[in-house]
Amino acid sequence: MCEYFLSINFGEFSIPSNSSHEQMSRDYLIGIGCGSDIQDSILSKGTQQRQKKTSNRITENTGIAEEQLTFGRNRDFSGQDANNVCRMPSGKVITTSTEISLISCPIFKQDSLVEVLKEVGSQRVWISGTIKYMNATKALVLFTVDGEQDEWVKLNPESDEIKSSNFLDGIMTNQAPLLPNIRPSMNLGYLPKEIVLAVHHGVEEILRIQQAVEAWLGNRWVEGVFMGFNGHGLRVKLSGGSGCVTLDPSTVRLAPVWNGDLKSWQVTLVKVEVEDSEMCDVVEVKSENLTLNNPHRSFSKLGSDREPLKKGGDSPLVTAGQYASRSAMLSSLVVAWSPVFRLTSEHGPLSPNSSSNNGALLAVGGKSGNISFWRIHEPQCYTVEHDSVPVDAILIGLLQAHKGWITAISWGLYGADASNPHFLLATGSSDGSVKIWQGDADVLIKFSAVNGASFSLLKEVIPITSVPVSTLSLAVPVKSVGTILLAIGKGSGSLELWIYDVSSGEFQNAGCYDAHDRVVTGLAWAFDGCCLYSCSQDNSVRSWIFHGSGLYEVPFPSSSPNVKGSNDLLNVFDSCFGLTLSPGNLMVGVARSFDTDLLDPMYQARTQKAAVEFFWTAGQQLKVSSVGRYPGCNIEAIPGLSESDLALWESNILWSLEQYDNIGKPLILWDVIAALSAFMESAPKFVELILFKWLSNWLLRGHPDLSIEKIMFHAPRLLSKIDSRHMHLLNIICRRLMLAEVKADILSSKHHELGGVDEAENERLKLWIELLISSERELRERLVGFTFSVVLSRASCSDAILHPGTGWLPIGVAQMEQWLAVNHDPVQDQLKVLGSEVGDLRRRISTICEYVVEEKCNFCSASVPFVSPEVAFCEGAKVNGIVDQSHRLARCAVSMQVCPITPLWFCMCCLRWVSKLAPHSFFTMSKFPSDFRSIPLSSAFPKPSCPFCGILLQRLLPEFLLSASPV
Repeated sequence: MCEYFLSINFGEFSIPSNSSHEQMSRDYLIGIGCGSDIQDSILSKGTQQRQKKTSNRITENTGIAEEQLTFGRNRDFSGQDANNVCRMPSGKVITTSTEISLISCPIFKQDSLVEVLKEVGSQRVWISGTIKYMNATKALVLFTVDGEQDEWVKLNPESDEIKSSNFLDGIMTNQAPLLPNIRPSMNLGYLPKEIVLAVHHGVEEILRIQQAVEAWLGNRWVEGVFMGFNGHGLRVKLSGGSGCVTLDPSTVRLAPVWNGDLKSWQVTLVKVEVEDSEMCDVVEVKSENLTLNNPHRSFSKLGSDREPLKKGGDSPLVTAGQYASRSAMLSSLVVAWSPVFRLTSEHGPLSPNSSSNNGALLAVGGKSGNISFWRIHEPQCYTVEHDSVPVDAILIGLLQAHKGWITAISWGLYGADASNPHFLLATGSSDGSVKIWQGDADVLIKFSAVNGASFSLLKEVIPITSVPVSTLSLAVPVKSVGTILLAIGKGSGSLELWIYDVSSGEFQNAGCYDAHDRVVTGLAWAFDGCCLYSCSQDNSVRSWIFHGSGLYEVPFPSSSPNVKGSNDLLNVFDSCFGLTLSPGNLMVGVARSFDTDLLDPMYQARTQKAAVEFFWTAGQQLKVSSVGRYPGCNIEAIPGLSESDLALWESNILWSLEQYDNIGKPLILWDVIAALSAFMESAPKFVELILFKWLSNWLLRGHPDLSIEKIMFHAPRLLSKIDSRHMHLLNIICRRLMLAEVKADILSSKHHELGGVDEAENERLKLWIELLISSERELRERLVGFTFSVVLSRASCSDAILHPGTGWLPIGVAQMEQWLAVNHDPVQDQLKVLGSEVGDLRRRISTICEYVVEEKCNFCSASVPFVSPEVAFCEGAKVNGIVDQSHRLARCAVSMQVCPITPLWFCMCCLRWVSKLAPHSFFTMSKFPSDFRSIPLSSAFPKPSCPFCGILLQRLLPEFLLSASPV
């Protein structure tokens, strides 16, 4: 991906410091060698030239640098002067940019249109023709140019091994370069006539002296080099010639470059945009008017034969100059991830080439106005035994979204029909325009190449003022089907709200607000589009409520329980970089920069560049119809919180917990746990009342008249009717909140004797412990029953053969049988029947699944009896007839087998070890099934999730070895 971004370069070129052929060749072929020599990239070399030749205008009311080639407005240009030289009209702005088009070199076949390299005298020319016949190594080409005889052309297969080309050296020395002598017909890349308008004002950064070009003369491409401008034309020295000729720019193009790594020809497309500062209005464009022929509203078609760009081997160490060059390149890009998509059979046949049916899209925008789209699938397997699992990033298309610099991108997912969702994409530009696009989900997430326009333009907003767009936030509220909310942050500090009604197609401007004094740097919708947060370079963070058809500013939530932390740095912040919401919307994190003048220059200023500040949003004012009272809760024990504040906290925490009913939302509850934990010290009764209301909503189907004691009494017996997702939520809350002070070994023991607490507290904790133990026992029974049913299903198939890597395979069957024998009485009858049927397969069960009855210690090879599904103790090795010390071993939480010594998965919530992952179908069970065999085995590969908590597992490392990178 880095090589691709460097190759498109966004029009940033530089004049080489010396005129040697080797230096010019390396500059020209930067698209080939950029991955290995970033220091020689176009971007790094163009830094000083851009400082001299580009006017960086800083608008006073925006603070945004507009990098454009500008011309004096006091000059009277009128198109051409007396010498027939093109001149720039008054009040115009010229923007130059380049774009790389990759032409895949296909396997030639009959009737393919090609261009053949020939030498006519001392000239090197490319002549068009058609392949008539072919054999293994040659092709008979019929030339379309009069006077050219048909010729057998060698296909030159060894050119596939060419990694670079001495193209320019070959031209200057009249020697044939090591290049393919036949290529696909490429009728593109002509220079625009407007290129002569920017002479001495930056165009030389794109078209350099002695740069390789091709001229269309006599129905053929003639190679040559560019030697300068001559009035309205270009001076070109043709290969084999002694002088220069003046040619029209529309007959010249930059010479295509052969890229041996990608097996493609790279054609540089030069764009020169001439714009003025006239005011524009809101423009509506209907999507049905979009066609593939409109390059500004469609994907550029990419060859389906092109291989996906894969991660290469180990990268060499980069120098300081290379690092600076890459940082400068990345600073001009805007990236945004789409929501995660999940393909099912309802979407039609799945792509056999994709590594997973789940994934996401990455949109990358830059200075050229183009947005490239990359599809990344989840890996087929997860492992802690290896450094990484290869994941392909596939470039699936390009979208010409704007004429100016892309400054903001925001994704959304809309779909009245859940089986056929649509991607929404909002894009903003430095020219002030904003567009909303609708993506064809089936094409984007299923096919290896995009054929046609997969994004159609829904609406375009060109505001009255051309203030650059600095940030965007798109929201599709679940409660308001058919409504799309778009918040636009401007470089002037203003904030605009637009509402789009999908059914009527109306796009309404809901208002423009003077939100901040400087550039708006961050926007984020919260609570399903009810609230909007904004931050700015003026170091302010503000909250807004969406009500009716407009935004209303409300005070930022200032009430918080048990505030911790130091505030000694709050007065040294000078700007906000951006903000983001926590998974449950109960916190907002704001990235702030320090005012280095206020820091100690020796210590603080050298190490502290920025900080992330967290604010509670759980007390955000939304729509509270009434204020609740809480029996048994001492309001005085919560300083600074009124009853209305408590009502807001309760409402928002319950809303956040309800969002996890969606099985597709990952179980990341740190903000919910942090909010409830903050109240536990000062108001534990308030926390219990919130949890009991949450329990009654899904466990007892809403019975507010039941007392707390009755809820806790009935809960363990109702768990068999509850889905696995809610039991995972319950287990997390029990362990990390209500039983956070109870040791794990006490929770696992049969006798829960708690010391150091009074009798009332002891009884209260025992109720939560009993609820936790019952929930985990229910989950274990489901896992054992599902494993037994898969074994029996495989036994009923005549071709039941173990195929590693084709999905989930039953594991730990022998240990599960032993667990069932130990816990025979409390388990359900269906589980006993399944266990009996599995026992009847004793003679051939080893051919169906992995079946190991006798386990050995990893340290002394002694026998390990099965006593508990959590831990095991070996019998100890005998030394001189005396039993040596017994070893304590951990058992896998999924298979109950003794864990190996190799690196293992670890659950940070229940502190269990996992060596084998649980199947995907286990996490989606709606209740204890009446027949386990009716549950289909999902073809999805298992994810590293804890079977008892549902959270993502991690690789356990000592604290001094912990890495900031997630697994």
